[in-house]
Amino acid sequence: MNYLDDVDLKQLRIFDAVVKCGGFTAAQEMLNINCSTISKAISELERRLDVTLCKRGRGGFELTEQGEMLYQLNFKLFDAIGDYVNAVGSIGKTAPRTFRIAVVDNTMTDPHSHFLHGLQQLQREEPNLNIDLQILASDDTPLSLLSGTLDIAVALVYRNISGLRVCHLYNEEVVPYVAAQHEVLWRQSALSLEDIAELRLTTYTHQDPGALLGADDNRRFFFCPQIEGVLILALTGNHVAMLPKFYAQRWVDSGHLKAINVDGLCIDSPISAMCKVNGPNQDLIDRFIDIMCNEAILKSAG
Repeated sequence: MNYLDDVDLKQLRIFDAVVKCGGFTAAQEMLNINCSTISKAISELERRLDVTLCKRGRGGFELTEQGEMLYQLNFKLFDAIGDYVNAVGSIGKTAPRTFRIAVVDNTMTDPHSHFLHGLQQLQREEPNLNIDLQILASDDTPLSLLSGTLDIAVALVYRNISGLRVCHLYNEEVVPYVAAQHEVLWRQSALSLEDIAELRLTTYTHQDPGALLGADDNRRFFFCPQIEGVLILALTGNHVAMLPKFYAQRWVDSGHLKAINVDGLCIDSPISAMCKVNGPNQDLIDRFIDIMCNEAILKSAG
């Protein structure tokens, strides 16, 4: 590893979380990603360093000597990153400030989202503010926040994440859709999970498939981190796609998709603002969240 890039930092953060939690399974909740993604990141980091960092298997999780050395070095690296971010924040009172924001894709057309209004109002109040805006998948945002490369993220959050403050904003109503090829399904007013057993259930959310289908349901389940990917699979005609109502509406209006009523198959996906506990730019973060929440209250009252 002759140099560090964003991928390396992400893998180091994952490794750090796994050690702190004492294993891959326990780290899932802290990182908001699944075991296979964690395992892939650790394996890639081991390949980059050409060492074995930990032992995992039936005997449990255990660091190797090289893994312990890397874990100790991580303290120095992350402390240095934190010191740098704080130092930059300290000069923000006299120099132009940069507010680093991430938002999950395809939220702008959701009538419940007041993200755009929040940005507009914040820039009116802070004319010298630079906005660094990124579109990220929900599973990428916790690590970016914890590593100090983001100030705030608006994304899908299903659980509390250690080290992050989470503020719920609103829910996306997510229901199943099928493509126009499925004439029989289109004509039925109510369906069961057995009626769609031949189709692959696909979603962009981090909802546990067992929570949707039941623990004994072994059908194929597909996950795409972006809504656009779920839509594409739906339009192939081979998938039942879990999509937000606001996003699917244009495809319903054009006759390409139809919402189907499947008993028990409906999700309220929580969209929340996340930020690092005691991170930089807390005044901007608090104000941005307040604007979005107050706008939501005004709209509901109107």
